[in-house]
Order: sequence, then C-alpha cells, then structure tokens
Amino acid sequence: MRPRHAWLVAVLLAVVCVPVAFVGLRMLMGYGVTFHNSFKNIQAGMSEAEVVAALGPADERSAEFRLGQYKGFEAEYARAAASGSSHYLLWKKGIDVVYAIGFDKDSRVTMKAVGGT
Repeated sequence: MRPRHAWLVAVLLAVVCVPVAFVGLRMLMGYGVTFHNSFKNIQAGMSEAEVVAALGPADERSAEFRLGQYKGFEAEYARAAASGSSHYLLWKKGIDVVYAIGFDKDSRVTMKAVGGT
C-alpha cells in the first residue's frame, strides 16, 4: 500500500470509528440526552403519572432516597430528607448514576436529584 493510501485509510477509519465509539460509549454509560433533557423538565407538583409518561417506567420504587453514592451529594440527601417525600422513583443510568424523583403522599413531585461518581 502506498503511503498516500495508508493515510487515506487512517483518516477514513478515524472519521467512521470516532463517532461510532462516542455513541457507543454514551449508550454504555447510559447518558441519554433525551432522558436527561426530559428529567430537567420535571417540575414540583407534577403527578407520578406525568413523570412516568415523560421518563418511562422507573427502575425502582423506594421509600428511601438513593443516588449512586453519598459522598459529594450530601446536599441532595439533606434536601430529600427535608422534602417530605413519602417515596421515590429511581432511574439507574450508566454504572452508578441514579436519577431520583421524590413524591408526597398524593404522588406529586416534591424534589428531584441526579448523582453518581
């Protein structure tokens, strides 16, 4: 193979492989732009049904607030404790990223948080 052809093959591989690797990594890590943008649009007072319609079914329903880790997210845990939430819906994305939404006894959003390492 001539040097010029080798260079063209390398450029072609870079043009194809870099975007494919980036998309694959984003999918593997669970950072869906659509999900994150939908999560940002969740507002206090929304019903649980509205939240599930916007985000899809939760991975877990819990009486306890949980993120991917406690350290570094102490403010979110304090906010959850003060929110009056009776339960939480949790969406697990990536290795340890958790999106959490708290609901009151009437199943209305009281708080939301996202965290992990």
